[in-house]
Amino acid sequence: MFPTLLFVLVAVALVAVALAFVLPTLLKARARGDGASRAAINAEIYRQEVDELLQEEARGELPPGEAQSMRQEMHRRLMDEGRERAATPPSAPQARAVALLVAVALPVIAGILYFTVGKPGALGEDPPAPVGEARKGDYIEQLQSHLSRQPRDGRGWVLLARAQADRNEFEAAADAYQKALTVSEKVAKDPGVLCEYADALGMTQGGSLAGRPAELIAKALAMNPAHPAALEMAGSVAYEEGRYADAARLWKQLLADLTPGSERHTELSAAVARAERKASVTLPR
Repeated sequence: MFPTLLFVLVAVALVAVALAFVLPTLLKARARGDGASRAAINAEIYRQEVDELLQEEARGELPPGEAQSMRQEMHRRLMDEGRERAATPPSAPQARAVALLVAVALPVIAGILYFTVGKPGALGEDPPAPVGEARKGDYIEQLQSHLSRQPRDGRGWVLLARAQADRNEFEAAADAYQKALTVSEKVAKDPGVLCEYADALGMTQGGSLAGRPAELIAKALAMNPAHPAALEMAGSVAYEEGRYADAARLWKQLLADLTPGSERHTELSAAVARAERKASVTLPR
């Protein structure tokens, strides 16, 4: 009840503000329009009178001096009328009537439209989910529906896993990655997918890459020793295990392919320096 009443009060205030801007402009525009129309009519009459005067002078019906005097008189009359209009604001009963009609009709029509096609109770409802989240949910549902019909679509399982990982549903994502590797030999030989799977598994372990994630990363690195994600994650595994020299070596390989001065290059350079410092003070085992 309170949100609806608040909305009505705010709506009335907004309509009042809108009218405060619209009505003065409407009245002025109407008055200017009436004044401009009268000026145009008077100017047209003046031109017609001058034309007739010139024709009478050409036919010899008026002496030249008298014609000149009459032209000056008509011009003076036209100028006097213009000054009088400028000094006296024109009365605009029609403009006032239109303004009154707008002032009454605008709120009434707005209210009728809102309560007819609007949703007055929307203020008391829970806000809808953001569009991006709704679409992501629909996308996951579509993938799940597709995979229920085509369960051996390895790439479909990878897409589902990525979408679930984006929603921080790491256990579900790990299951989907495992399914992708099971149903598709081609996917199982993709080092990038193996790294993604390892990352999802690591997130289910609180960020640790020990165990199965480390095995997947090692497999990915064996498939492609220069794979960027595999190099970075293998360095993280080595660092986590206390093999700081190996971590620095692996990260340096990746560092060579990054643009100097870039944010990623700066971050990885700091990680390499940190690993090298730790390696220098670590006693050999």
